Order: sequence, then C-alpha cells, then structure tokens
Amino acid sequence: MNCEPDIDLGYFLRRFFSAQGAEIEAIGDRLDVLSPNTLARRIGIPTMSRLCIGNQDSDGFNVHYGSPLLEKIAEIACHAVPITTIHLSFHYLKSQGFEKMAKEDFSISDCRFQVKSTAVVQTEYILLNCRYLAQSDEQKEGLFRLTFHLETGAPVEGMHAMLDGIEKQYKAGGADTEFSPAQPEAITQWVKRRTPKKLEEKLAPFRDSMNRRYQRDVANLEEYFAELEQEMKGKLDRTGLSSQLIRERKEKISLIPVELAKKKDDLLKKYSVRVKVGLSGAMRLRTPAVKLSCQAIMGKREIPVSLYYNPINKKLDPLVCQGCGDGAYQVCFCAQAHLLCSSCSPNCPACSLEGSKNR
Repeated sequence: MNCEPDIDLGYFLRRFFSAQGAEIEAIGDRLDVLSPNTLARRIGIPTMSRLCIGNQDSDGFNVHYGSPLLEKIAEIACHAVPITTIHLSFHYLKSQGFEKMAKEDFSISDCRFQVKSTAVVQTEYILLNCRYLAQSDEQKEGLFRLTFHLETGAPVEGMHAMLDGIEKQYKAGGADTEFSPAQPEAITQWVKRRTPKKLEEKLAPFRDSMNRRYQRDVANLEEYFAELEQEMKGKLDRTGLSSQLIRERKEKISLIPVELAKKKDDLLKKYSVRVKVGLSGAMRLRTPAVKLSCQAIMGKREIPVSLYYNPINKKLDPLVCQGCGDGAYQVCFCAQAHLLCSSCSPNCPACSLEGSKNR
C-alpha cells in the first residue's frame, strides 16, 4: 500500500504546482518552478521563480506558514474541488459463480436470465464527498457520500468504508483525473437524482424538530388570538359605549384573522428548512472488475444486458433504469425492451419520451 503520512510544506507545494501544470525542480529546501503564465499572475511571482521553503533567501521568494505567498497558493488550492485518483489492486478476483449470484441478487420479471460470458476489465467509480448546510430557526451541517459507476451511472452504496484494506496507489491532479466531455454533465444529473434521498436520511430528525416547533408556536398563537378575540367581544357588552367606539372595536375584531394569518406565515418562514449542497472533494477509483455479458430472454426475444462484479464490495452493481436513471435490483422490460425499475414499469417514461420526440 502506498501511504504518505508525513505531508510537509514542501510536499504540498510540489503537489500544488504539479497539479497546476508547472515544471518543478526540487533542490533541498528550494523549488525552482516554471509556472504557466496565468498561474504566475494569480500568485504574483515570475513565470520562472525560485521558492525558498521555511527560511530567508534573498535570491528567491520565501514561503512559510503565515506568509502572504502561501496564503495566495492555499486560496487557489481550496478554490477548486480536489480530485484524487486511486488505483486499486487485487491479488484475487472472483472468476465463477456469477450466474448464481445474478439470480440471487436480481429479480427480472417475465423473462429468463442467462450469463453468456465473463471478462476481466478495468473500470472506474467516482466517490463524491458532499457537504450540506440546512438553515431554519437553527442550522445543521454535515457530509454525505455518493458513489457511481462511471460507465453505467449505477449508484453504489457504502464503498468508501471498504477501501481501507485494499492495496492502492494515490495520484492527485494531472491528466489522470480528467473526464471525458460528456462525463461532468452525466455526473451532475446522477447527483441531482440521488441527493434528495440522501438529504432526507440526514435531515429527517432536523425537519421533524422544526415541524414540532412550528406546530407548537402555531398552537400558542391560535390560543392567544382566540383569547384576544373573546376579550374584545366581551368589552362590546359594556354599557355606555358610543356607536362609533363599537364600530371601531368590531373593525379591530374583524382584522384578527388577517393578523393571525400573517403571524402564521412569519412562523412558516422562520421554521422552513433551506438547504445548500456543495462538493467538497472527489475520488476516482480505478479498479479491475468482472464484466458479465448476459441475456434476458422474453419469449423469442433476446435482450443483451451487461452486469459488473464489483470486487470492492464483492457484489454485482445494480442495473440502471432507462426510465428514471436510478439503480435497481428488481427490474422488468417494457414492450420496447426498455429496462425499468418497479416504479417506472407501469408507464414506461422512455417510451413516452420517444413518443414525444417523434411527434
């Protein structure tokens, strides 16, 4: 396993400039750096410069903890979402028993399922560390993780907890972390689809607490205004009141429901939960896996299906519904052979979408 527990300032600077496309030569506590023009301007150094780490040197730029130059570098480093590529290695990879595993894990309605062939492949997963901030009368913040198979978009739960015992090598920045033109948009759509479910898990107790407070304050407010209305109506029975005074008090009583509605609206705004979500970091996992070329047989029709055996969690990844894009282990096919989850099966969204495009 490749571990680097002693990360010092020099290490950080070398990794930073390397990730930004600079050429570096390390000489003791000095770094000779050839930076891209844009980067050099942002930091405020010449394109070709010498950085002196942790000491004073009249021939170079001093970089030490608390120095203005290091603060500029740290600001640039923190502005972009850090992406680390991890290459995983396995001394043993499962080679048989996949058909039994597929039949145990998947429920595919109205068809027979066969594994035709298997092949060891290199594949990738993206693990996203996301932060959230929920604000109401109080606030709650925290992290949640999302993991997807980069080739299929299948969501995979809990993989981060299984990485500790696996042989791995790390690489940050550079071409190793670049995505194809279509991948960022696809990942964005996967995140939008899965995030509400994750937030519901994380924020359910917080929302319940805010709802209880809202209901409590509304009940107190209704009780107060009911007593106020009763008191004001009681004062109308007093003798000696002029007609004008009676009319003014009745007008005030008639405004009580309006004022109560405004106060309730204020409480609703106070206890409504507003959530912000951002990406804190990402890990791109490159791993060997086993690809299963399968067939789903519906009568005389044979539908090709690909499955992936994930050696990290030792499971088959879920199939991806062509209707909603979510992962599923209970699936079926519509008349046009679209693979669907149980939620989409009654009315195939993929067929509806194709129909609207053909009109």
